Amino acid sequence: MTTEFAVVVRIKLTLALSLSFAILTPGSTGAGVPASANAIVESQGNGNSAAARANADAGPPQFEVATVKVNRAGGRGAPPRVVPATGQVTITNATLASVIQDAYGVQLPSNIINMPDWARTLRIDIVAKAAAPAPVPILQRMLQPLLAEYFKLMVHRETREMDVFALVLTTPGRLGPKLKKIDSACDDVVGTTMGFARPSDGPDQRQVCGVFPNTTAGEIVAHGIDLAGLATELAPSQRRPVIDRTGLTGRFDVDLKWTPEAFSAAALAQRPGSTPPPGVDPSGPQLPTALQDQLGLKFESARAPVEVLVIDRAEPLPATN
Repeated sequence: MTTEFAVVVRIKLTLALSLSFAILTPGSTGAGVPASANAIVESQGNGNSAAARANADAGPPQFEVATVKVNRAGGRGAPPRVVPATGQVTITNATLASVIQDAYGVQLPSNIINMPDWARTLRIDIVAKAAAPAPVPILQRMLQPLLAEYFKLMVHRETREMDVFALVLTTPGRLGPKLKKIDSACDDVVGTTMGFARPSDGPDQRQVCGVFPNTTAGEIVAHGIDLAGLATELAPSQRRPVIDRTGLTGRFDVDLKWTPEAFSAAALAQRPGSTPPPGVDPSGPQLPTALQDQLGLKFESARAPVEVLVIDRAEPLPATN
């Protein structure tokens, strides 16, 4: 190849890359550009797979219609209502911070960096519908361009070394009696965060998949979740990330019950007059023991790279909303 030809090729390639970057960068286009052109607001950091980068470059799909409003009613929020058969998502009285966590599949609130204080208290309602039926994990991602449109949200991901619990098999190759592999196809109806892993209450015949609402403290009952989903369910009680290192693939039924430490007989003895919540046995096993006896799993302390979400920009809705 001649020097002149190499220079020309290099210049053309540089111009092409520059043009592509200008098209894809949020805020680089003017008024009148379709929302899809401004929807790519997540830049990828270290530790992401090639497949994840390719998906991010393509941009998440978008809802056909959606409304986002401030909720001033007060009170507690409700879990998202997600109906993959109709492509509809209804979120009522949720904090913006929790919606961001669901949209980007973040395991713990502490894994989101630079979350504005107002986003932790601002409560919103979302009613959104896709143009066609869609799997729950896709409906989760479709919240991303919606947040970009309404809250000017821009984020990027980074990988940081931190203390974690690794979820591993107690005895390789052996499951506990309350962890059963199933053949049921639940991939499309179970999301990747606690809110989106709950079964849909809509007209979907596959709504039995997911993590069922607790009937008491200290239980996880689920049908058709994977081990990464179980790790996500366990993480809040451990106050640190939980990562799946079981090597188990596929989906499982889980029936795990334990006595939270705060309601153990020893803890209650320190608080005269205190009683456990209904259904909690103060003499029951605590979580580490229950994990081993019931599921054949255990926690191992470790240091590991964990992906975090960094908020680069977020703005409140206008006061008129």
